[in-house]
Amino acid sequence: MLALFGILALLGGAAAWPDPFWVVMHGNAIFTSRLDPIVSPDAVAGHVHSVIGGTAFSPTYSYAHSTAAKSTTANVEVDLSNYWVPQMYRKSGDGFELVKMNRVNTYYLMRRSGDDEEVSPFLKDFRMLAGDASRNTYNESDYTNNAISCVCLGVDGSPQTNAFPEQSCPDDLRAQVFFPNCWDGINTWLEGSKHVAYPTSSGHDQGGPCPTTHPKRIMSLFYEFHFSDDFEYTPGARVWATGDDLGYSLRGDFTNGWPEGYFEEIFSYNSTCNVELSLENCPPLAQYFLKDGAGTVVPDDDAAIVDEDVGVNGTILSALPGNNPVWGRSGPKSPDASYVETGKLVSLADGSEVATSAEVSGTVSSSSSVVVSSSAAAASGTGSISNTAPSSSSHSSDAFTTAAPLSSSDNSAVASSTQTASKVIATNVAAVIESSSVSLSSSSSDSGSTATGTGASSETGLAAHKTCARRKRSRMNW
Repeated sequence: MLALFGILALLGGAAAWPDPFWVVMHGNAIFTSRLDPIVSPDAVAGHVHSVIGGTAFSPTYSYAHSTAAKSTTANVEVDLSNYWVPQMYRKSGDGFELVKMNRVNTYYLMRRSGDDEEVSPFLKDFRMLAGDASRNTYNESDYTNNAISCVCLGVDGSPQTNAFPEQSCPDDLRAQVFFPNCWDGINTWLEGSKHVAYPTSSGHDQGGPCPTTHPKRIMSLFYEFHFSDDFEYTPGARVWATGDDLGYSLRGDFTNGWPEGYFEEIFSYNSTCNVELSLENCPPLAQYFLKDGAGTVVPDDDAAIVDEDVGVNGTILSALPGNNPVWGRSGPKSPDASYVETGKLVSLADGSEVATSAEVSGTVSSSSSVVVSSSAAAASGTGSISNTAPSSSSHSSDAFTTAAPLSSSDNSAVASSTQTASKVIATNVAAVIESSSVSLSSSSSDSGSTATGTGASSETGLAAHKTCARRKRSRMNW
């Protein structure tokens, strides 16, 4: 938490910045998959992302769909936006291991040239990018380069770097993205995110003059994604899902899911809503503030994912998902010319292939396995699950979700196989159980719930258990 307050001091407090300023806090990812509705709509994306925000996240984005989400990872219930960055991996002689993403802070700052400069809210269907997923150089005079950084926590001085730090970070590596705060005033999206721009002077993260091509000011959006990094430091061991082992290719994506008129209401309170973390002190935010955090949430019933193992369950991958050979230290990104895409979009509910307008080569990967889709705090392993789930419920299904608490460090699962049935594996957000006959019962206690699975299935799909899990969400203490 000290590191968070350090960045608050850098970004401005109430005395220096009387304009509205608030920080939305999130727990673990709701999706870890090759999905990117901005860059690769309706298709398998180029690399794996760690995604937070609204539970309606899907391969395509629309404001209407996003704002129909049943829940969110945010501690403001009406923030149904989605925020994502490339997933981090750790490279070793054995392959690639997914690095756990622990939590996220999303900052909303009003950076402008003067008190009389109007700040526009995000329009419906507004989306934007910051960063370049193929960059392997750094230019200190380029604001787009400076907007991407890392902070090494648990080290004296918490040094900030524009690439991966050259040391281990015992209290997490914090990946940071600062988005452009100038807008063309017309478009909700242009290819390459050309509808937004950084100021012409005073710094990428300040309120300098906007270029004439982008005359409208918007809120400054800043990400902090915390990744576990308590490993012995090895040069080149960290790698973004893009294949970059230098760290320059970090990129942030944002899709708007805030209610219409909500920003204007916050703006009307002026300095009263300069609250940083104390959202309960801003009346519009206080109405929807979850002081104990959003708790464990699960994807909506109509969610789709890519049917591949991305390492969420602890698998050591022989290669990064997608066409992403390691690059950065060795030179520019150089995709494998012989690569054939085999990923397919599938329904998280039943494993069926999702029809898209995009042509993706390859076939659906099938297996004699039932998918167990896990929540943001994913339990891993195969078979009979024992976990501290927060729900006191009983449910039978051939595919079920365990809602592990966000703060839990025990995500273990042990399995026994009974029989098999053909199902598509969706292990990017799942543990796989080799059984077509699974029954979930859970009992509640002060220490949580225990869920075990055996026997005959009386209901198919994830929908019923997701509803059950939502009836009693766990709450996280920030």
